[in-house]
Amino acid sequence: MAKRGKPMTERSLPWWQSGFDLEGVVGFLAGWLLGILLGMLWSPLFWIGFIPGIVILFATRTAERVSPEDSSLILAPCDGVIVSVEDVDPPEQLGLVGPHKRIRVSSSPFATNNIHAVTEGSIEHAERETGAAENFAALRPDTPGLEVLFFSLTGGVGKVGMRVATGGLGPRLVTKVDIGDHVPAGKTIATRRLGGWCDVYVPRGGATQVEPGRTLIGGETAIWRYGAAAAVPEPDDAEEDIFDDEDEPTELDADYAASPETTPPEVAEDVEEEVKTESDAATKSDDPAEMFARLRREASKISDEDD
Repeated sequence: MAKRGKPMTERSLPWWQSGFDLEGVVGFLAGWLLGILLGMLWSPLFWIGFIPGIVILFATRTAERVSPEDSSLILAPCDGVIVSVEDVDPPEQLGLVGPHKRIRVSSSPFATNNIHAVTEGSIEHAERETGAAENFAALRPDTPGLEVLFFSLTGGVGKVGMRVATGGLGPRLVTKVDIGDHVPAGKTIATRRLGGWCDVYVPRGGATQVEPGRTLIGGETAIWRYGAAAAVPEPDDAEEDIFDDEDEPTELDADYAASPETTPPEVAEDVEEEVKTESDAATKSDDPAEMFARLRREASKISDEDD
């Protein structure tokens, strides 16, 4: 969501759009203090407390996001990378019926910890599964013992499901909403520390806007659009000229209709003279007197040749 306060034009550092959780700041200070105490015993021990404090600080980063105002879009739930887009049956915890399109996102341990609502709607279902301490890192999305949050949102595009997973050690997932809350698209509905996985289940009837390997910005990048249809490419000018030439009949086409407008003047004169000559010949040949006269001339020529 957009930050409330000074407009961008009045900010001294408009590029600074991130921050840290209070828990992260407290953890960093605790690690820094521990490092100082250990350093007093032996200076190399300072890094034993300071380095974990730095990790805690950057693992609790937050970010301010501006979501697009388009009800047909499904937004990225978190920062990360698209792993796969495929048809699957949703988990039973989401209460979704029938095959859905699953868009799977992987986030690094140092990604921002915001989990955003992928669309505007009401929180219909929220369920949490506690993880096992031995599964510190969520290397695989379906590993048993991960800490998992399930959300179902009902909005204008229908019912959409979310599955957020991370390691099982420590309080890594915190819910920010309750069942029945109405949330706008892009609102932070949970926080997740040290990365993990996030699956979005959308009903069919749209088109994916991303491909595996695409980097996402949580709450801003569109990953699915409802009502989208494949665009038909329009031919360019050269193709249009080719199509026009093929469609337009020429003198060689059987269906070409000659007219005074399409016939050159010199051709029209020749054709008219030829037609007139043929007409005169036909008229003469149809006269009986002319035919007998021609026969007498031919007979006289033959008798002269015999003499």
